[in-house]
Amino acid sequence: MSDGLDYRFEKIMGLTVHFKLAASASVDAAHVKKLVVSLRRAALRFERESLVDEVLPITSDAKTLQRFAGDWLMLPVPGMENTSTGVEVLPTAGFIFRVHVGADCEPLWLGLCQYPLTVRFQGRELRTKKGAGWRLAGFSKTQYASLHGWEHFQRCHCAVVDLLAACRTPGLRVNISDEGDYWPRRSLARLRENLDHLNGLVAATAGVLKDADETAAGVQSPIFAHQNFERLEAEGAKRAAPALKKLREVMRKL
Repeated sequence: MSDGLDYRFEKIMGLTVHFKLAASASVDAAHVKKLVVSLRRAALRFERESLVDEVLPITSDAKTLQRFAGDWLMLPVPGMENTSTGVEVLPTAGFIFRVHVGADCEPLWLGLCQYPLTVRFQGRELRTKKGAGWRLAGFSKTQYASLHGWEHFQRCHCAVVDLLAACRTPGLRVNISDEGDYWPRRSLARLRENLDHLNGLVAATAGVLKDADETAAGVQSPIFAHQNFERLEAEGAKRAAPALKKLREVMRKL
């Protein structure tokens, strides 16, 4: 199967914390900047307590905003049921900063941005349906922090969630969606259960694709570096046996 296919599981799979920040539509840029300064102050407190590694300065650089604060408008594909395509909606202004949480945990970008009410796509002017106001939607994939052990992963994942929760103020709404089920009850038991389950699923899936590839050069995933990869692969294979059987059948046909 050495046909140039490149499987990168870190891009498509992994336990992730998603979030949405939103300020009132009536606030101006000066007030928004104060809110973001307050967010960064909370992050710096986490840094002082060694809960995150580093907090960078606030930036309004246009290229940085477009690279790290873009939003998406999802549109159905005509004639293709249950299929959609994404149209990127780039910010027109904003204040954001990066938090380096820990080794192999995706950084957390926090702040607030403004987005256009319409975007041009395939010759049409489409409403973004985002409305006026300042907001930011983002995520941090925490799963591969587990390559350094449970305690490191726990610190990273809990820091991401707890920092987002600490960002809540009377002028700022924060919505948190935690694939690890640590939030909202802050359950470490559920977090560990979900981490083990997903590590096993990723390990087993990556193992199947690596076995199917003649050179294994196209199969890349941080999960291969896990110190317990073989155990995770075996456990994941048991849990997802029917799905993995179908995957093997698909790979044989390629």
